[in-house]
Amino acid sequence: SPLSRSGCGARLGEAMGAAIAMATETVCAGETESNRRCAALQTLYTAGHKVELVATKLGPGFPGFQAYHTSVKVDDLEYSFSGDGIVVGKGLASHMRLPDKPQVAYMGLTSLSGDAMKKHLTGFFKRGSYDLLRKNCNSFSDCALYFLLDMRLDPTYKGLEQLGHMADRQAGIVQAITEGNYRPNPSADTFSVAVTISAINKLKDSPSFGFS
Repeated sequence: SPLSRSGCGARLGEAMGAAIAMATETVCAGETESNRRCAALQTLYTAGHKVELVATKLGPGFPGFQAYHTSVKVDDLEYSFSGDGIVVGKGLASHMRLPDKPQVAYMGLTSLSGDAMKKHLTGFFKRGSYDLLRKNCNSFSDCALYFLLDMRLDPTYKGLEQLGHMADRQAGIVQAITEGNYRPNPSADTFSVAVTISAINKLKDSPSFGFS
């Protein structure tokens, strides 16, 4: 779970930074399956953009299941996905109406900007294509983190997607948890996070993208 970094001493901060760097290098090597230097590591040589994951619990949850609303912050701007497509705002606007307090976790630095991320992901996350269970805020956060840092969203935050996988077999449970409000969006029928991640990987490996 996200941990607060406030109050850490300089030595602890250096140790955590080294650990994050090692973890980032491992993730990059394992996920990209290419020879490019991942965006997170490029900030060892140039100034970078700060990336944070914002997560808020949805409802009380129950054993083995907890739903979350997530978004990604790049510097001072929040990027989230809803029925309006990719929404950009200051602060933590998409979390403000939720009863629980948002948790903010520092994810790393990237050489890529939030504008670049939005530009390249808009085609995958268009207005009107949102689906509560199959193409939601967490789907976007997962792809945004991969675009920016070559990292994936922790499965802990994918409770809604777990419901999506059981929707056909356990329709009654799904409707009970969503209070009867879930209606599949046909615009999300062909969406796949795995396919989108693959497309992002090919994009970033392209010489024209600047990652060769």
